Amino acid sequence: MTKEDFAALVELVLTSKRRPPDVLFAGGFDDWHARARLGHFLAMQEVGRSQEARELFVSILAEEVDEGNSEDIEEKAFALQRLSEIEHAAKEHEAALEHMNLAIELVENTDYLYKFILRGELWAARWNILHDMGRAAEAEAECDERIAAYEDVPVKHNSYLYYGYRFKAQLAAERGVVLVAKDYMHMALSEMEIPAEYEEALEKAFSATHENASWILNEIDRATPRPELLPWDI
Repeated sequence: MTKEDFAALVELVLTSKRRPPDVLFAGGFDDWHARARLGHFLAMQEVGRSQEARELFVSILAEEVDEGNSEDIEEKAFALQRLSEIEHAAKEHEAALEHMNLAIELVENTDYLYKFILRGELWAARWNILHDMGRAAEAEAECDERIAAYEDVPVKHNSYLYYGYRFKAQLAAERGVVLVAKDYMHMALSEMEIPAEYEEALEKAFSATHENASWILNEIDRATPRPELLPWDI
């Protein structure tokens, strides 16, 4: 991608429905932060330029981060997460796994509580990639290890446990064990601070009596507040 291509894509994003502030891209093509931010907007469904987004995310792989700056670490990890998601959607599982692993390594090397990145979500993304590679047993074993390592940590909102139990629920649903899937989702949601306005829809989703476990989990997810908008302790 040339600087001219970059400038044209910035203009495309600035005039899209999202209309982000142009200060986000003020560093220009030579600033990896600006390239990563542009990549996020290009990858959005309404913009639909995932290939260009992928190219921009790949361009930051070798960039160094300031280990004393949580925002710097998070910005690169967030870009790696999105790159992995694009590759996973394209069924390029090896690349997706590699880049998700890099994101996990980056955030696990510090104790920062990030604004947008949830450690549990990154691990769950890794497990889903492994699952799609035919390595579900390995993914479940890792999930069990994460749960065992963090289930006694004295915090109320634990993203490792939320995403770990949620992954276990997905596996139970695949096996057709509806009650077990529901139990794991109850455990997952106990790690969340659920606003009162979500309780009725969640109760309705859990009350389904049919045996389509995947449908029930989808309805529970639809009734659940977005995790990134809730407070987390870890």
